[in-house]
Amino acid sequence: MSDFLARSAAVALLVTSVLVGWGSGTGPLATGTAQAEEAMVVQRGTEGLSPVPFRVANQSDQAIVCAAATAHWYSIEIGRAQPNTELVETIWSKPATGEVFALNTHEDHMPIQTLWCGLAGADVSTRTEIRLERKIGVKEPAISLTCTSDPAAHRLACRRLGAE
Repeated sequence: MSDFLARSAAVALLVTSVLVGWGSGTGPLATGTAQAEEAMVVQRGTEGLSPVPFRVANQSDQAIVCAAATAHWYSIEIGRAQPNTELVETIWSKPATGEVFALNTHEDHMPIQTLWCGLAGADVSTRTEIRLERKIGVKEPAISLTCTSDPAAHRLACRRLGAE
C-alpha cells in the first residue's frame, strides 16, 4: 500500500472512531473530556522591536485616515489627520525577522500585511499603499509621507519624502 493510501486509511479510521464514539455518547465531545488547545501564542511588549516613526503630512483639503491590514479580513486604524495637519505615530519593526507590527493597548504584536492612507470615510477605495522594506537584519526605515488629494481620480496621492 502506498504512503498516501496508508495515511488516507488512517485518517478515515480516526474520523470513523470519533464519529462512532460521538454518536454513541461515549466520545470526548459527549463526555465533556475534549480540551481546547491554544493554536497561536500572542507576542507582547517591545523587547526585540525597534520603533519606526510614521509621519504623514496631509496637504489635501479633506481629512485622511492611515490604516493597516493585520489579517486578510481585519484592519486597524493607525491614525487620522485633518487638512493641513500631520499624523505622527509609531509602528514597530523586528529586525531579526524583517516583520513590521502595530501594537495595541496591551502591546500585542499585530503583524502589518498592508499599510495605506486614504480619504476619511473611503480610505480603502481612495488609498495609496505604503511599501514596507521588510529586510531581515535591518530595522524598517522611518516613514515620512506627504499626501495630497487627486480630485480627478477621487483618491489620495501620497509620496514618500526623500524618494524620487
